[in-house]
Formats: sequence, C-alpha cells, structure tokens
Amino acid sequence: MDDWSYCAGTLPKVSRTFALNISVLKGDLHRSVLVAYLFCRTIDTVEDAGKLDAPAKIRLLLDFAALLKDPEHRRSTLDRWVEDIAAVDGNPADLELLQNAGRVFNIFDTLRENHKQQISSSVCTMAQGMAYFQKKFNSEQITLLENEEELEEYCYFVAGAVGEMLCNLFFHELTSLPAQNRKIMQRAAVSFGLGLQITNISKDIVVDRGRGWSYVPKSCITANGLTTEEFHAGASTEKDLKVLESLLNKTVGHLHDALNFTLAIPRNAMRLRLFCIWPLWMAMETVAVLHNNHDLLKSEANVKISRASVRRILRRTPLICWSNTLLQRSFSSILQRGSFQNPEPFNLDRLKQRLARFALDDIPQKQQTIGSQL
Repeated sequence: MDDWSYCAGTLPKVSRTFALNISVLKGDLHRSVLVAYLFCRTIDTVEDAGKLDAPAKIRLLLDFAALLKDPEHRRSTLDRWVEDIAAVDGNPADLELLQNAGRVFNIFDTLRENHKQQISSSVCTMAQGMAYFQKKFNSEQITLLENEEELEEYCYFVAGAVGEMLCNLFFHELTSLPAQNRKIMQRAAVSFGLGLQITNISKDIVVDRGRGWSYVPKSCITANGLTTEEFHAGASTEKDLKVLESLLNKTVGHLHDALNFTLAIPRNAMRLRLFCIWPLWMAMETVAVLHNNHDLLKSEANVKISRASVRRILRRTPLICWSNTLLQRSFSSILQRGSFQNPEPFNLDRLKQRLARFALDDIPQKQQTIGSQL
C-alpha cells in the first residue's frame, strides 16, 4: 500500500465524523486537510494518553512541533520520535497512526508549499499549546481551568488554531472572495473551532471526570452554587445540570459564529459549505441532546447523536446548502429545541491579546526517558 492510500484508509479508522466532511473536498485541498487532520489526531492521542505523565507528554508534543518546523531535523530524528511514542496508550487505530507518522510526513512533503506553511504553523501552535497546558496538569488530583478566559485559551490551541488554518486554506481556493466575506470568515474562524471543542467538553463531562480530568472552568462551577469537590463527586445532579447549561449557552454563541463563517462562503462553493455544515449541524444536534439531559450526568456512556440524525443531516443539507435563508431556518429549528439565553459575544481581539503573552517557544522540558513512564 502506498503512503497516500495508507493515509486515506486510516482517516475513517480514527474519525468517522471528520472522514465524512473531509470526503467532500477534492484535489489539493482534500489532500492537505486530510494530512492536517491526521497530524492533529496524532498530537491529540499524545495529549489524551492516560498512562503518560505531564513531563513525558510535554516532551513528545514539543518534539513533534520540532519535526514539523525543520525538515532536516525531521530526517534525522523522526525514527527516534516514533520509538518514544511506543509509550503512549490509546485505542489501536490511533496508536497505529502514531507508529506510521513517517508515512503521513511523506505525503505532507508533497503538498503545495503555501498549504504546508499553513499546516505547519497551525499544528505547531496546537502541539505547543497543549504542552503549555500540560504544565498545569496534576496527576494526583483533578486539574481545573480557572475561568472562561482560560477555557477559551485552551480551546484556541486545540481547535481555534485549526479553524484559522482551514480558513486560510479556503482562501487559497476562493480567489475571488469579496473583502467583506473574507473579513467575516477571518473573524469567525476561531469561534467556529471553539464551538466544536466546547461541544465535546460538554458531552464528555462525566467521562473526563472518571479519568481525573476536567475542562469545566472552576468559575463556572462555583457560580452555580457548587464547590469543585461537590461537582466532581456528582453531589447534585440539579446543580451539575446548571453547570452544563452554562457551557451549552456559551457553545451556542460560538456556533452562531460558525454559521456566519459558513454563510460567508460563496454559494457556488458547495463542497466547502458542506465541509462546514456537517460538523456544525452535528454539534447543534449534540447541544440539543445535551440540553436538560439529567441522564447524561448519571452515566459514563458516550453521548452521541443518533445514526438517524446523522443520516438526516447528510441527506438534507446538500439540498439546502446553496441557500442562506434555508440554512438559517434549519439551524434555528435545531436551536429552538432548547431555551438558550443570548450569550455574551465572543471577543476575538481580547483572546488574541492574552495569547500574545504566551511564550510557547520557551516551554521547559524535563529530560527523561519516555519509555520509563509505563
């Protein structure tokens, strides 16, 4: 099997959802987005490893960023990185991807130069940002984000930067895009990523709690009348639900921005629109399922929308993707299933000002043997 066939065949094994919307893209953009996603999945797997401590993750994440930044360095050190990630635990499909990182890099090296630059910049930011937040992780107790600002900062690194990358890749395709549409997309790209990420955080509250992790900000917990100990012990389902609802309300604001991003894509660029519509509509359906869902907080089962809902999205949205009015109407019909308040608008400029203070290139590493972590 050649390297491209390996990459294309691996994508649905590591993410059926993103395999769907990536499949609608064609040509150079399809290849670039697929490779970018496999890189993101690679570092996600390192971050999520349950048996690896924070210093080991930091080293692996920063080493991966170095592989992307410098092709000469990659040629001499990639094999060592692949040896080191043998210590990472996870599901078999993700671990197989880690072991075949070299094949993904082989395809990366064949991409258009301006595509490679966008991918390298975004994935490096993602890896370094993950490493930065790993410094805060305490394996002895549940580690909390302090407030909504810190939640936005974390979500920028794991999803917002990817939104920016996709936006810039789209611009290479949309050469006649009006300036106003370009501005809307640039302003909404980060919020799009944050909306998808906070949707995942909301549906995984109980699962993350069981792993000793939490991405729910401390301020969100205490504002709803709980101590952090009570929240993570599941002491009050009613108050836990208020915490969840506050997250969902914030999420809906980001997903409105995601809709604006999508509607700014020219109507004749139907493949790009569908690429955005499918994960956005699935996120909205997930938010609707989570809304007032007491059962979510009583079970560690993964929260997923039904296959029938997915099929309905895939069947109906191609018929309406050309019409901004029909898309807005469909979006609103999902939203009406929950009584969400008007969230405070997302402030991109304020987030960027905070991020500018992060010294991502100076994250310290502890020298250690990764294999000793198992």
